[in-house]
Amino acid sequence: MKSIVAKIVVSIVLVLIAVGLVYSLSTNNQAVDSGSLRIIIVDEQDMTVFDDWISFEVGDTLFDALDKSFILNYETYSFGKIVLGISNNEFNVQTNWTDDFLAFEQFDGTNYYLATQGVSNIEFKDGDQIRISVRSVSGGLS
Repeated sequence: MKSIVAKIVVSIVLVLIAVGLVYSLSTNNQAVDSGSLRIIIVDEQDMTVFDDWISFEVGDTLFDALDKSFILNYETYSFGKIVLGISNNEFNVQTNWTDDFLAFEQFDGTNYYLATQGVSNIEFKDGDQIRISVRSVSGGLS
């Protein structure tokens, strides 16, 4: 009898953990207030091609805010969007996802840190600073 209760408890805990993981991986971080972000874009030659503020509205994800201010080249997958390129009338930064990619970094007031989530899931608020830069995949993919 104790082993059946233990199995039920373990099963319930595992289901709750699975639900929590699915929720955290699928939830987009949306802005709770409107505001602006400082966006810095660095191309493959390590040249800053954009350094200015863009605005966002309540309910926007970072992807939404970028999509309103730039032309985005992206792919949509079951887990979210991958931005392959970003451009406007002044610059065009494109990657191929085989040899290079766009890295999203958040500034903490002292240093930039590589974002650990996709572009729609990156948390942000008014006044934040995000750098988008081209990074090389070591040796490329074969």
